[in-house]
Amino acid sequence: MRNMNNEEFDRKMAFIVEQQAQFATDIQQMRQLLAQTENVVGRLAHATLEGFKDVNAKLDSLVDSQIRLTEAQTHTDENLRNLICSGRSLFQ
Repeated sequence: MRNMNNEEFDRKMAFIVEQQAQFATDIQQMRQLLAQTENVVGRLAHATLEGFKDVNAKLDSLVDSQIRLTEAQTHTDENLRNLICSGRSLFQ
């Protein structure tokens, strides 16, 4: 390795210091971007969770409606059978 004179040493040191300063600036920018990204992800997660809650509530409501509709259909079928039987007995 050859010896550097003072001017070469100063240039290399200035380059290293400049690179270190740029690196520190880049790290700070990355931290800011990370904070913004975390904020956006948090809001999206919250909105998604609320959306799932809403969809689940609607599904629960649909299931309940279907159960009630099935029960009502069963009663209607029974009533219709009884009416048909009553009508047959009247005409026999």
